[in-house]
Amino acid sequence: MSKINFLLPLSFIFFIYLKFVHLTNNWKHYNSDIPEDFWKKKKPFIWVHWHGQSLMLPSSWDYKKQDLFALVSRHGDGNFIGSVLSFFGIKLVRGAGNPKKLGIKEKGGAMALRSMLKVLKSGHSISLTADQPPGPGKISGLGVITLSKISGIPIIPVSATTSKRYEFNNWDNFTINLPFGKGTVVWGDPILVDPKSSKEEMEKKRKILEKNLLKIFKESKENLL
Repeated sequence: MSKINFLLPLSFIFFIYLKFVHLTNNWKHYNSDIPEDFWKKKKPFIWVHWHGQSLMLPSSWDYKKQDLFALVSRHGDGNFIGSVLSFFGIKLVRGAGNPKKLGIKEKGGAMALRSMLKVLKSGHSISLTADQPPGPGKISGLGVITLSKISGIPIIPVSATTSKRYEFNNWDNFTINLPFGKGTVVWGDPILVDPKSSKEEMEKKRKILEKNLLKIFKESKENLL
């Protein structure tokens, strides 16, 4: 059996597990009017979250109202992740996602940037992480800021967690969410990046995004109490 064929049953089992976890948790959504307004007006946005904290997020998207594309690496565990996301109905953009080099020098970065710009222009939203391997974790890169600047599309940060979970002691504190508990999804305010932004202004937006992601990440845990 080829590696790709071997991944399909594993990714499907993991997909079923994630659906089971989502169904068996009691969910509360905060600031959900933010994405609802974009979906209602059929406006795309750039959906950003922390790496390793995203397993419950695919179930928070309204696929009937808008298609979602996700940036997935061509390397490492990208094939497995891409296969799982596909079962949710998420379409894929394959390429490098290095936060400092996206669309500049990283192999596959320029192609990914062009693909994401095409998706956003067609009226669909893009999902990607603010931090990228090998880390450090929970430090936003400039890649998403660059994407927003060129496209003119706003960034919306999001965070989701569950009361029962296992957090690994690695660079992104990869979290496996567990069933039969409580869950929260917190959406942050849209962040607009002016197409004429200087490097200094882009850095300010990067810090704002990082601050907002840390804020809603903290809130998603606190709201479980």
